[in-house]
Amino acid sequence: MWLLLTLWTILSQVAVDPVDPPDRLELASQESLQGNHQRVIDLLSSLLYPTSQFATEEEEIKALRLLGLSYWFLNNTGEATKAFTVLLNRRPDFKLDPVVVPAGALLFFNEVKGKLREKLNELRRLKKEEEERRKREKAEAERRFQEELRKNAPVLRETTVIQKNYMLFNFFPLGLGQFQNRQDAKGWLLVGLQSLTVTVSISAYTYLKYKYPRGVVPEEEKVSARQIQYLQVGTGAAFFALWMTGIVDALVFHKPTRKTTDRQYVPGKRRLELFGMPLESGGFMFGVQGEF
Repeated sequence: MWLLLTLWTILSQVAVDPVDPPDRLELASQESLQGNHQRVIDLLSSLLYPTSQFATEEEEIKALRLLGLSYWFLNNTGEATKAFTVLLNRRPDFKLDPVVVPAGALLFFNEVKGKLREKLNELRRLKKEEEERRKREKAEAERRFQEELRKNAPVLRETTVIQKNYMLFNFFPLGLGQFQNRQDAKGWLLVGLQSLTVTVSISAYTYLKYKYPRGVVPEEEKVSARQIQYLQVGTGAAFFALWMTGIVDALVFHKPTRKTTDRQYVPGKRRLELFGMPLESGGFMFGVQGEF
């Protein structure tokens, strides 16, 4: 009967033991507070040896501390030294809290630490070098990132075109001088008005020419023919008046050369260079360009 109860107790205890390392560590902490040091060893030994199964260094340090203290309480100084040695290898500057740790355990831990002084100093040096290396790598990665960001940042592209204006164009009809002076509204206005007047004038002339090929107009049609002739002459005069107006206006606003600058942002320019090229119209264009 007692054998069955003992087996039942053992099986029940095994069944309730957590599997996850963090849960077992928490249970081991509770057992340590109750003085169940052998129970702490049973819970943590398999999680630390031969390799640690804890996900974080903080959990591993806590487990090694509990394991080392439990071995010390059970007077197993060999295993306690082993646990504290692994702990100090992980964290050379680790210290036990004298408020919660007995003075004897604190003295024993410091003795282990003293024996490992040279090794711990070397570990501190290696850890410091590793930290400095990581800082350098991080700084270099940040520098490369900023450099890549700068290279791929939008770049302002400025193109300047210098166009030569010809004096002769100012004397052409249909607003050619205005278009050369970049006064497109005036140019299109002259195109419309001059096209209308010359079309009406030519149409009236053509009508009279074909209706009266010999120039003889019947008496009853003289009034209408004269009105059409007035329309022909009036619209023709208006055409030439508009032409003269366009010439004067073009001469007033004429400039030998005209400079235009276009600015726009283009993405990802990596290399910028100046360029220049002559235009077929006689001008010259220069600006800044780059490549992706």
